[in-house]
Amino acid sequence: MLIREAVSVFWQTLRDTWEELYHLAIANLVWLFSWALPLTLISVVTHSGLMIAALLLALCLFALTTPGIYGVTNRVARGKTFQFGDFIDSVRLYWWRGLLWMLANIMVCLLIYVNVIFYPSTFEGSWPLIVSFLWLGLLLFWLMMQVYFWPLLIEHEQHRMLLSWRNSAYLILANPFYAFFIGSFALVLLGVSALLVMPFIFVGMALMGILGNNAVLTLLHRFGIIEEYRPQPMGRETS
Repeated sequence: MLIREAVSVFWQTLRDTWEELYHLAIANLVWLFSWALPLTLISVVTHSGLMIAALLLALCLFALTTPGIYGVTNRVARGKTFQFGDFIDSVRLYWWRGLLWMLANIMVCLLIYVNVIFYPSTFEGSWPLIVSFLWLGLLLFWLMMQVYFWPLLIEHEQHRMLLSWRNSAYLILANPFYAFFIGSFALVLLGVSALLVMPFIFVGMALMGILGNNAVLTLLHRFGIIEEYRPQPMGRETS
């Protein structure tokens, strides 16, 4: 069931974050302020058009910079150091995929939201509630797929998005307990860092990136798809 491996991924994520804290903090700050600053304009401007423009800009910048976080955290998960230039390179390589990824997430979440509201408000009885809970379960499954999505996309030679989503679903279904623990750890890390504020500002998304990359690389190595991906502990590689 790979429960021990999931716990090991959690502790390895904390160690990796600590070892690369300085560089991760810089990347995380760039990621955060790139979309948070436009988002703050919503509370300042009064014109509805400007508010919509600020929201769209924030969503686009979130989508553009998130691949940068996953690119550098993939290097960290492989036991390598990184420079800020690696963040920029990942953004350049995956920027349009980031926009499509954001669009897909918005569409899926809207679809699920409409169905969760539609059935109980339209039909009577207990079965509409059951259908709504099934849609909520689908939402949880989709969100868990996003934990695996970017690490898998980076590992794929052709960087195909549909293939990454398909393989994300496969990894979850093939290892549900492992996925449950990884998802739980992601919620804990994200919740604690957001609650304490400062960890979220400096390493919030970096934690998600390292956790996802460590989780995926562990599974790929376990299945024999990749060879040993992390060098022996004698200092991180720089290549």
